[in-house]
Amino acid sequence: MADVKAPDEVVGSMDDVLSSDIVEYAVIPGFKPGQKLRIGSLSAGDMIEWSEANETEAKRTAGLRLICKSLVGPEPTNVRYANDPKNIAVFRAKNHRSTEAIVRAIIKLNGLNVGQDAAAKND
Repeated sequence: MADVKAPDEVVGSMDDVLSSDIVEYAVIPGFKPGQKLRIGSLSAGDMIEWSEANETEAKRTAGLRLICKSLVGPEPTNVRYANDPKNIAVFRAKNHRSTEAIVRAIIKLNGLNVGQDAAAKND
């Protein structure tokens, strides 16, 4: 006798949609050897804002804004401790190779497969 699968649950309301948001996390290398950073996935709006950065200044800091929005502290609080525009200046002073690697990890965590365009946004 074949196994009978339970039917998939069908979402029945916007309340169900709103309550089903799942944040994914990853631990990645930080700015110096042995340092680890924890990142969390972003909202669709955050990723749209990143991909549509058309203004000159916004385009130059798009990758750094992703870092600011993605960095999270340890569980169980998962506080997004860097999500403040003033931190863009802090990350501008960091090694470009490190910031580029962090941006690539954020993009990967958020399910995008972006090549050189992602690196170019991380000035």
